[in-house]
Amino acid sequence: MNVLRFLAFVALLIIATSCTKEAQHRPAIATTDMRPNILFIVADDLGFTDIGAFGSEISTPNLDELAMGGLRIASMHAGPACQQTRTMLMASTGHMKPIEVRPAQDGGQRDNLLSLNWAIIPELLQEAGYATYMTGKWDLGRDKGYTPATRGFDRSFTQLNGSSSFFREFFLIPGELGFEDDGVHVGFEDLSEDFYVTDHYTNKMLEYLGEAEEGKPWFAYMPYTAPHWPLQLPDDWLDKYAGKYEMGYDELRVQRFKRALELGVVPENSNLDNFESQVDPWADLSADEQRKYSRAQEIYAGMIEHLDMSIGRIISYLEQSGQLENTVIVFTSDHGASHAEFGVDTGRTPKGRGPNMPEHTDNRLENFGRINSFVDHGRGFGAAGSAPFRYMKGSLTEGGLRAAGFINYPSAVKAGGVTHTYMTMMDFLPTFLEIAGTEHPGAGLFKGREINPILGASMWSHLTGQTDVVHGENYSVGWTGGQGGALIRGNYKLINTPAPGQQGTTDWRLYDLAADSGEHINIASQNIDIVTEMIEEWETNWR
Repeated sequence: MNVLRFLAFVALLIIATSCTKEAQHRPAIATTDMRPNILFIVADDLGFTDIGAFGSEISTPNLDELAMGGLRIASMHAGPACQQTRTMLMASTGHMKPIEVRPAQDGGQRDNLLSLNWAIIPELLQEAGYATYMTGKWDLGRDKGYTPATRGFDRSFTQLNGSSSFFREFFLIPGELGFEDDGVHVGFEDLSEDFYVTDHYTNKMLEYLGEAEEGKPWFAYMPYTAPHWPLQLPDDWLDKYAGKYEMGYDELRVQRFKRALELGVVPENSNLDNFESQVDPWADLSADEQRKYSRAQEIYAGMIEHLDMSIGRIISYLEQSGQLENTVIVFTSDHGASHAEFGVDTGRTPKGRGPNMPEHTDNRLENFGRINSFVDHGRGFGAAGSAPFRYMKGSLTEGGLRAAGFINYPSAVKAGGVTHTYMTMMDFLPTFLEIAGTEHPGAGLFKGREINPILGASMWSHLTGQTDVVHGENYSVGWTGGQGGALIRGNYKLINTPAPGQQGTTDWRLYDLAADSGEHINIASQNIDIVTEMIEEWETNWR
């Protein structure tokens, strides 16, 4: 009997030891799973000063309360456009390396894929025991095996393409809406006549959260498409900002900058003295031109307020269900402000890149913002939402790369602060993994496929006030755009891309972002050795 007891003890000891060794190679999951939920909201084409907490006149009470109750992030660096940013944040790597570039679809929609050689946020959090939900814009592949339903999301309603109408109508691709519901193609008949996509994304996420397993943490990714073009709103929202922007983009730029400076979200040494306008002065436009631009900006502002209202619905649910205190809320734009001239083009500025206008489009002024319209707010108002930073979306200058954002989690993040510490979209993945108590597995096999390592670093210790910086002074990040590119290392930024609308490259320019965030004073000639080193870094690792 004693022998049997001894053998039983040895067997249990072997099992326990084996389990311990196996556990060392599994993501750490708390025994009593009180890990926080993560709500990650991304706005599409939102300018740096487009919400109240960053200097806007637009009514965004829900976002402002969250931002002021948390930490505003004033130096988050993104990709120059939508797909590039989503690559950086999902895979924690440079914005072009993981993209499998393919010919565009009919109608001009891109058809690229995010390579399977990178493990992405939902897959990793799902592996760590989180429920994973998504509603919004994917833009990382529409082929089988590359969509949200097959890359880590338990539930999802997504816009697979880079753009779509906000209503139930075909946009750039005849007969194709571009939506997928839990991996199933969505047809025209599947949507209600009063469909408005921002409302639908919100309703779907509320449905998922309402059905979530009690006691299991969740990751909710909400990359809304607002306020990306085409600028569209339900009828009862169209006139909320009627007459608000008759003063024009020049005056709005001054007002926004003044408020942003007061709020501390732009560097103290910023100014508009050397602001480089890409458009004619507002006073030089005809009355008809002014009305088109101001009307488009009215609708744009309404879309941002509607987005804020929608986010408020999610926050109200979390509060009512007792989940708000245990939810880390992160909000960011995906890059700088949009500046397309769709529907408002006066011929005064280059049209820039983008899809061709469908022949059936009705862009009469009275139809702006309604079904079958295709309008954006133009370069002048885009610049007003980006100042004091240079240029806008699509550019590798600070106006294109800086994204307004914040984190709210009162139990760990102090309220009311602003951080100007350098961070990038690549840092979100390791941050979320640290919050979840796990880490990236590193290069090697993951779910039967070879994956690459990540380049980002967790921001958590900085966001919670434990460290002053996220990256060391020699940390470098690079971008490519057209034939040129840019590299940031510490406070230095190297760039050789020209102004919007121009082709080719310029000589390499060097800026000290700590003293010159507007990128006006080229110090390359005084720092030849630094320029040479940074060019080599860009050519070797980021081109």
